[in-house]
Amino acid sequence: MELESNPAKKCAKAKGEEASSEEDRLSGLPDDVLHSILGVLRLKHAVRTSALSTRWAHKWLHALAASAVLDFTDRDLVRGQSPAQITATVDRVLAIHGAAPIHVLRVVLSPPDALGRDVVVGWVAAALGRGAREVGVDLVRRGVLDDGDGRVSLLQLPGGLFQVENSLSVLSLGRCSLRDVPPGAAGLAGLTSLSLDRVDVTDDDVRDVVSECRLLEFLSLRSCHLLVSVRVAGERLRGLEIVGCLSMRHLRVAAPALESFAYHGEVLYRRDDDYETYLVEFIGKDNTRRTLSDAVTPELRDAYLSHLGLGGYHEVIHEFAYSGFLEEVAHARILTLCSVGLLHIEETRIFYELTMDTPNLEEVQLLMDTMSDGDVSRFCGFFGLTEPPLLERLFVRLPSAACEDTTEDTCSGTIATGEDADIVLDYEIALDHLTFIKVINFRGTTRELRLLRFLLRRAPVLEQLVLVIPEGNEGTPGDHDQQKKLSLLLKIVQKHVTEIRKAWLWQDAHVTVCQPREDDSRSPAHTKYYHED
Repeated sequence: MELESNPAKKCAKAKGEEASSEEDRLSGLPDDVLHSILGVLRLKHAVRTSALSTRWAHKWLHALAASAVLDFTDRDLVRGQSPAQITATVDRVLAIHGAAPIHVLRVVLSPPDALGRDVVVGWVAAALGRGAREVGVDLVRRGVLDDGDGRVSLLQLPGGLFQVENSLSVLSLGRCSLRDVPPGAAGLAGLTSLSLDRVDVTDDDVRDVVSECRLLEFLSLRSCHLLVSVRVAGERLRGLEIVGCLSMRHLRVAAPALESFAYHGEVLYRRDDDYETYLVEFIGKDNTRRTLSDAVTPELRDAYLSHLGLGGYHEVIHEFAYSGFLEEVAHARILTLCSVGLLHIEETRIFYELTMDTPNLEEVQLLMDTMSDGDVSRFCGFFGLTEPPLLERLFVRLPSAACEDTTEDTCSGTIATGEDADIVLDYEIALDHLTFIKVINFRGTTRELRLLRFLLRRAPVLEQLVLVIPEGNEGTPGDHDQQKKLSLLLKIVQKHVTEIRKAWLWQDAHVTVCQPREDDSRSPAHTKYYHED
């Protein structure tokens, strides 16, 4: 009998056998089980399993091919591979997939040449032929394509691609051309969701596509710069999103089932002297405009109006423009507005002494791009204009980084308690139903504290106040100086909140001051901020 004389060698051998046993136990699982495990991983993590052993080299590929959902939109994976590599990967998966049904195909890449573009069209055709219910092609994120003369090139989709009736329900296209696709194509008739990003559609294209897609429930138009005067009419349309369509000057919506409306762009305005021209119209089935907006969109639940980064107020061209826009959605239960919108509201309120009914408003979110004295005044003026009788939740998102208007030092002394320390209005505001306030990026500056006192004095039934201070972004994780700064800011803010409570005999509400990673309180209904894209 031969004995193992080297203990270290014996130990290594035992560990190797143990590791081999563990590998065998994992690799010995049935393929369908392994594919199920790999299928729930993000694509980049699934690809990394190929390094486990030679037996695992192509497991992820076969696992993906075995799924009816082919998703190639993992941004980390896309960044790590060239367009040619991604194209080869998709081709291989489709080849292994064979003739099996495809439910979903999503692809993000930038084809390097005309041949690559033809390949993408082939993928879409293959997916449609195998019963795909959802198709998404995004050629935006990896840069633009160029025709050689400096013009941006779009992926030209052939007219016959959607001619045959299919199972398609959700279509998302980025940097594509639909010029050759007829609006009444049979393959588009079953759409319930259509998203177009940097697509060369015209006003007539949008009108015709929506009218032909009678099942359409959601429409998104992003950076479609050929749109000027848009008409959207859909009996079943429940969600409408218009973002960055900077040439648009007129919007007309006939959607009696509309529940959600989001707009990020310039304030629409007129260029002529026709004072009867409505720039944003929500109209009825008979194409006539109603006096009350809730008569034509009675189901409207939420509206998002933002103009951040797209200019300010011009007295001549913007007169009444914004107030007319806001009136169309004033009956919504949830509303997000920005500081540019507040500027328009102030001008309307001051010069024309108007008020606006918001009878159903339960939640407001205000996106503040700056925090000057004027912004504080306009913030208060919003409640003077709208006087929301049922407001329960208020979210205020202050500038994410200190700017010129928020550079005053955080107050460290005792706050004043007299009338001169508060905001004095020539009209009364009562927020009798407001139970929840959350302020993001709160630094405890003089203006922010004035704003806070304004709210607290007018919210007699407040139950919870959440102040989220900015996340530290200087230095590295564990940077002691940065941690000291955050700790000091936290103490200062807590001190001021305590003094405000004592000053106004406001004791019942629960107060939380925290950093973003510690915040577990409720979030607003709108958490997508288009100006940050």
